Amino acid sequence: MGQKRYCAIIGDMNRSRKLARRAHAQRKFAAAVDTINKEFKSSIASKFLVTLGDEFQGLLASPGQSYDVVRRFEELMEPVPFSFGIGVGTLSTPLRKDKALGMDGEAFHRARSALQNAKSRKRSVCYSFDSRSEVLVNALIALMDKQWIRLTPRQQRIAQLLKEAKPKDVARRLRISAQAISKARRSAGMLELSDAADALRIFLQTTEQP
Repeated sequence: MGQKRYCAIIGDMNRSRKLARRAHAQRKFAAAVDTINKEFKSSIASKFLVTLGDEFQGLLASPGQSYDVVRRFEELMEPVPFSFGIGVGTLSTPLRKDKALGMDGEAFHRARSALQNAKSRKRSVCYSFDSRSEVLVNALIALMDKQWIRLTPRQQRIAQLLKEAKPKDVARRLRISAQAISKARRSAGMLELSDAADALRIFLQTTEQP
């Protein structure tokens, strides 16, 4: 039986030194990390923490919810931009459940490499794992990102709310008609984005070793 494989996530705040309200962003950053630790508690092998002021990292037991983690973090930190590297692999040091610090191994090396790849290619998220499917996963996410930035802020808000509530409830919350929600989903490509995200999630959940 092979060595246990984990999923490491490293996120880095982009252009942090140029932020107009840097202190506010740092407080928001710490609060977002706490929220991730609470909301994804059942999937976390080692708690997320801020490491280098503008960077955070954590360890999941498997890659199943890795994409959901980074997208949720982006929502919490909006409009502050981040880049993420996600790596799947083994650890060469003992697991520390209290915080993802003082550990090393393939998972973290891959996550660091994926982060550099995301930055150099100007992408929000990149994965690194030992499989040919890595290329397909990263290509799919790149296409999803391009589609997402084409949405207006209003459309993005609708898409985010639709992940948590039914269309009629979203319409009531935004004080618009259900028909307007339906039209936005069709015209803005939200349905395709949702289908792509669901397909990626299913792949990651059913593939312990991508």
